[in-house]
Amino acid sequence: MAFVVLSPCPTAIVAHKLSSNYNQTLISNSPNPNLRLYSSNQSPLPLSTPHHHHHHRLLCRDATITNLDFEDPVEIDWGDEDMVGAPWEGAVVYRRDPTATHLEYCTTLERLGLGKVSSELSRSRASAMGMRVAKGVKEHPLGTPVLVSVDVGRRRKGELRLDGIVRTVLSLGCNRCGEPAAESVFSNFTLLLTEEPIEETGVIDMGRIFGEDKNRSAVSNGEEDDDDDAIDLDDRLYFPAKEKEIDISKQIRDLVHIEITINAICDPSCKGLCLKCSANLNSGVCICSRKQEPMEKPHGPLGNLREQLQKK
Repeated sequence: MAFVVLSPCPTAIVAHKLSSNYNQTLISNSPNPNLRLYSSNQSPLPLSTPHHHHHHRLLCRDATITNLDFEDPVEIDWGDEDMVGAPWEGAVVYRRDPTATHLEYCTTLERLGLGKVSSELSRSRASAMGMRVAKGVKEHPLGTPVLVSVDVGRRRKGELRLDGIVRTVLSLGCNRCGEPAAESVFSNFTLLLTEEPIEETGVIDMGRIFGEDKNRSAVSNGEEDDDDDAIDLDDRLYFPAKEKEIDISKQIRDLVHIEITINAICDPSCKGLCLKCSANLNSGVCICSRKQEPMEKPHGPLGNLREQLQKK
């Protein structure tokens, strides 16, 4: 009895070893429950398949098959599969609506994967600024709110331009004392949704040179904001006409990431830390300031030379 050899699948190695010493019991009691061995004149051996919550499926296609009377590919179950149900709850998703010209979104830093810059301080500062989480938010209802306002503009060839602003509060470390510091974020963004695939050009744009275009003044009078050609390539998203929605959470998250700085301070009058003992000077006077060190003579042993000469 000849065995089927499949390559480059791992089953080819096992089949080759079993072909020299055939044992039906060994095959039927194979330690790998996912292994399927076929013969040229026999149907596939029934082997049990374990049950998993998720499934990875690896198809060994384009394999070299000999003495084979069927065309089904060998399937190996690896126990996982691609995530289904995206976008997740809290994602900022734009949905097509020909009548909408202004949209408001509400999410949280935790739902955007930025929980490390969220704390009770950022939530209280956001509440004082009038930013609150919407009632419809089920996941992380007590998180730091992120409000997104978007104006929708329609362009040529079905293009959509989204001009918006992101408002939130970050909890960062104070650059002086290291205590939590609330940093307010007001970041503008512009996205261009096109129905045609985005193609990168081989020409590197080094920016506009003054005097290159005499028809346009050096100081823009609002025309630059309406110029779609000035939008960066990373801010152009492929949005096919057949698609009804697109997730822009990544762009919103990147905007917040840019606002994470090391120059945040908890208070303009923050005194910082002592350079010797690292004590927080905002809490009180450190031990170093209490110790009065003797003043060093600027000229060393010759500092009182004049007095000694006058005595003589």
